[in-house]
Amino acid sequence: MNFIAKMQQSEKRNRAEASKNICGGMYGKNVFCAVNSEGLTAFQGESDSSRRKCPMWARKRKAFTLAETLIVIAIIGIIASIVTPMLFGTTSDAELKAAWKKAYSDLSQATMMIVADNGGTLAGAFPGDALGSEDFKNAFASKLNIIKDCSGTSNHGGSGTGVSAEGCWHSGTNSWYFLNGNGLGSYTNPGLILNNGSLINFYINKSDCSYTVGDYTRCGDIYVDVNGFKKPNTIGKDIFHANVTSTALIPTGARNYHSPSTTCIESSTATTNKGYGCSAKYLYE
Repeated sequence: MNFIAKMQQSEKRNRAEASKNICGGMYGKNVFCAVNSEGLTAFQGESDSSRRKCPMWARKRKAFTLAETLIVIAIIGIIASIVTPMLFGTTSDAELKAAWKKAYSDLSQATMMIVADNGGTLAGAFPGDALGSEDFKNAFASKLNIIKDCSGTSNHGGSGTGVSAEGCWHSGTNSWYFLNGNGLGSYTNPGLILNNGSLINFYINKSDCSYTVGDYTRCGDIYVDVNGFKKPNTIGKDIFHANVTSTALIPTGARNYHSPSTTCIESSTATTNKGYGCSAKYLYE
């Protein structure tokens, strides 16, 4: 064999070995494809007979078809539509309940400090019944971290336009709701926005704290929207309610007032299902 023939044979062997390495590198180290007379791997050869020397799975694979891609996307969409609401709905409810527990704790501490500031009782601390609401709000403002103070109208002892008009509470017809879906509108009493975004409005019923609710009496009440103006803006969801007595803060739904069994029922449109009882129910869960 002359020198040129030897060189050609050596070149073919090198090309064949390189092709094996390529095939193995592409499809796994244990895969060896047939090599044609030109030293090319079978799936790269020009003839059908050379291609058949490689197993079907070792040949070049085509990309997904448009139909296959659309089917996969549709399946993913269906799964997401089922799973996402459950995951985010549950998380959202849990977060709102946790926010209410934190808000109630902060307001309870503030109430105790205000009681201490007024000789151990709130009876007579904010005179004038409804007119005492502005002073009532100011007392809480001094104990909480606030970013906005909204004065009530003159009917509530203030010099402003009220909690809704001044931007500390929901404004307009059906801007917030009972749990049964019935809408509520604007308020004119005073309110605050805390640095965490919570909205609070305040109202004094009887400045001598003799207003009867359930088996106790209160001075006034407080509404709290724990996530501000974000939805759902619904009592029993993100809006909660508490009663200020002469010595403490009591969540609505406790002590025979707005029982959770009738006022905290998910998806019920019953007239009594206003959501108030959830305020006590979620604190004790």
